[in-house]
Amino acid sequence: MSMENTDTTDKPPPYMVEPPSNSVNQGFDPSRAGVMGIPNVPAPQVHTTVVNIIPDGFLIRDHLPWSIFNTMYMNFCCLGFFAVIFSVKSRDQKVIGDRSGAMSYASTARNLNIAASFFTIITIIVVLIILPPTSWSQNRG
Repeated sequence: MSMENTDTTDKPPPYMVEPPSNSVNQGFDPSRAGVMGIPNVPAPQVHTTVVNIIPDGFLIRDHLPWSIFNTMYMNFCCLGFFAVIFSVKSRDQKVIGDRSGAMSYASTARNLNIAASFFTIITIIVVLIILPPTSWSQNRG
């Protein structure tokens, strides 16, 4: 048996086959093709949907740790104690789901904490300025 090519037809090899005529120049505009020769086919429209997710425990700061600190260490005219009351009210409103009430109580608690801290620091500074340095340490000899 010999290994000769017995096919005598003049068919080109499969890698040189012409593309079908219905796919040539389909939707191609050379003036608008661009650098890569991309066919001028309208882009499909993409529809998007935006979903706003509101978390169950919405983030409103109730300033409770700051209020407790002010109650223990900087309780100028009971402002720290009142700040704790409003912080707890803010936390209760947050649990109930009343966002505007929680924000209102939290704002009041924050303002009371600022006032308590400010007035306590000012009082300490004034006391340190008024007292003469000799009264800080009494040397008895």
